[in-house]
Amino acid sequence: MKANKFFSSCQLLLWNRGAASQLGGRNEQQDRWGIFPAPDQQGLLTIVADGMGGHLDGALGAQLVIDTARTYLQNSVAWLKADPPAALEQLCQAMHTAINERSESARSTVVLVWIDQDRAYWLNVGDSRLYHFRRGRRLMRTRDHSAVQLLMDMGEIDESEMATHPAQNRLYRCLGGEDTPKPDTGEVVIQPGDLLALCSDGVWEHVAESEFWTATLASNPAVAARTLAEQAIQRGGASADNATLVLLQAEAADAGASSSWKERLTSGFAALFNR
Repeated sequence: MKANKFFSSCQLLLWNRGAASQLGGRNEQQDRWGIFPAPDQQGLLTIVADGMGGHLDGALGAQLVIDTARTYLQNSVAWLKADPPAALEQLCQAMHTAINERSESARSTVVLVWIDQDRAYWLNVGDSRLYHFRRGRRLMRTRDHSAVQLLMDMGEIDESEMATHPAQNRLYRCLGGEDTPKPDTGEVVIQPGDLLALCSDGVWEHVAESEFWTATLASNPAVAARTLAEQAIQRGGASADNATLVLLQAEAADAGASSSWKERLTSGFAALFNR
């Protein structure tokens, strides 16, 4: 994927981005991703959804997550800017409702981040993850809503054992179904050089978190996303899961760069979302 850039107005950050999705050894692609600029180009919503393969209509569930996010951003961007945490929880409920209105069996995970100036507000349900790196060090990752995350929290297994544990795919929270979604949410402050990585479990099961940083540093987010998604399915072998990764890296922009950023956004993001 060709690299594109997004300008954030407060600290004048320039966002380099890349995304890739691989089928792996599955018969159907049930992952979806999207990168959506706000209508006034002052904000960016990025999202990864993984339709749960153990349920019928998994691809439908993930697609409804993406479609709902796109529509919400177009209609409720003022609310997103005024109260991001509350708006993201409202969006999460809207995704859940959209899935239930279309299918009794569809389920999906979601991880998303809303970038406004030098703040990134995130939300997750399930085991799709967000990582935040600075100067090669992981500052945070979202917690999975899974049996193996609970085992790790209790000290029964190490974090390195999560990907290969027999109960890895057992989730206790998702979108769709009778239970009201209970997302985790948070906020991080972004500095130039920071890297955000959003991915499905098909990526983090086979890619070490340090590789997100080293691969991006060695090339750029677009090349790194493609390379790491391909590595994930190669390492997963014949039974590899769908693998989807979005990388966003911030860099300082000089003052003169801001004059044409709206025009660049209009052209650069015209085709930048899953269909």
